[in-house]
Amino acid sequence: MTSIDGYLDEIRRGVRGMDPQIQRDILRELRSHLTESVAENGGNISAAVAGLGDAAAVARRYRDLYGYGPAYRRLFAGIAGLLGIFTVPVLFAEDETVFPFFLSAVFLALAFVFLMWTSLAAGNRAALIAGVVALIGRVAGFGLAVALNRGASLVTTEGVALFALVSALLIVVAWIPGKARETWRRPPAEL
Repeated sequence: MTSIDGYLDEIRRGVRGMDPQIQRDILRELRSHLTESVAENGGNISAAVAGLGDAAAVARRYRDLYGYGPAYRRLFAGIAGLLGIFTVPVLFAEDETVFPFFLSAVFLALAFVFLMWTSLAAGNRAALIAGVVALIGRVAGFGLAVALNRGASLVTTEGVALFALVSALLIVVAWIPGKARETWRRPPAEL
């Protein structure tokens, strides 16, 4: 037998990261619904809980419906911006070394994976914002690389074109997974 409080605690854990006011509203609504359902079922808590479904699935539907809260969206954007800075192929150059020329490919792959995950986990809007911030971070990193290497001839026309193309891909990669999931998802069950 599951208690109402135990069920709501599972849902509370599942909606972490959402706006706190929305979390409170969801839990208040579900508590009210469960209380009414228990009264209709003659005090059978298990039947009331079973009527709502698995707590993790209910929490996931609410998270899909409302998305993450502003604090988490800012965190996602900040991480994307930091990753974007390190995707610049050359951050500084000296006579003997160019660092981190190949390491930037690793950070670019991490940025793409992170943006795809953000798009699927937090939704299109959060991912688009994160993608734009990653692009801004990338451009800022490029500006820093140019400023630190004034005497070096590291910038070519082809390089700038490729840089712009990859930078634009950050936004596309952030948008596509969430949009595809949204388009091809089965219709959600009514809450």
